[in-house]
Amino acid sequence: MPAKVTKIWISVLGAIWAMGLLVPLSPALATPMTGSTKVKSATIDLTGTIKKLAVEGTCYQLAADNGQKYELMGKFPKIDGTRVRISGIPKSDMVTICQVGQPLQVKTVKVIK
Repeated sequence: MPAKVTKIWISVLGAIWAMGLLVPLSPALATPMTGSTKVKSATIDLTGTIKKLAVEGTCYQLAADNGQKYELMGKFPKIDGTRVRISGIPKSDMVTICQVGQPLQVKTVKVIK
């Protein structure tokens, strides 16, 4: 009798395990829990100095005049100490390798002389 009970329990646990793997694959349950609306980040305008940092190879940071630090992504002058006016979109939903400030996707750059 104990062998039969053991086989039943193994079958029950196997079924529970299989359902645990199959439930997340169900299309009806695949909708995100947080909702499907995505907030679009607004473009910000900043003035500051580009810093070339020896972190994970080379990383570039904007030390903004407002005291904030931004990790620059995209096209910009890669010269340490360059004063710029930058327009860009902050990316709060991502993590970077450098982690030297909030990621900022650069849209436009104007060098200040």
